[in-house]
Amino acid sequence: MVEVLVPIALFVSFAVVVVAVTKIVSEGRTRRQLIQSGATAELARAVTAAPDADVGLRAALQVGLVVGAIGLALIIVQFLPYQPDDPISVGVVLVFAAAGFLGYYAAGRRMTRQQRAGTT
Repeated sequence: MVEVLVPIALFVSFAVVVVAVTKIVSEGRTRRQLIQSGATAELARAVTAAPDADVGLRAALQVGLVVGAIGLALIIVQFLPYQPDDPISVGVVLVFAAAGFLGYYAAGRRMTRQQRAGTT
C-alpha cells in the first residue's frame, strides 16, 4: 500500500508546486504589463486580485467534507466482517466519498443562495 501511495503523493505534491509557481509568475507578469501600459497600481491589483466569493472557503469545505467522509468510511470498514482487500470495503469507502461530495454540493448551493440573497 505504501509503495503505491508514496509515488502518488510525490506526483500530487510536484503538481501543486508547479501550479503555484505558474500562478505567481503569471500574476506578476500581468501586473507588470498593466503598469507598463499606463494603468494605475490599484487597477493592476484589482485585476489580479481574488474574486469576491471566498474560493478558499469553498475548497476547504469540499476537502473537509470528502476527507471526513472517507475517514468515517475507513473506520466503519474496520468493524465490517470483511477483509480490507475485499471489494465491498472499497465500495463502502467510495460511497462515503460520494456522500461527502454530495454534502459539499448541498452546502455550496446553500452558501450561493445566501450570498445572492444578501447582495440583492
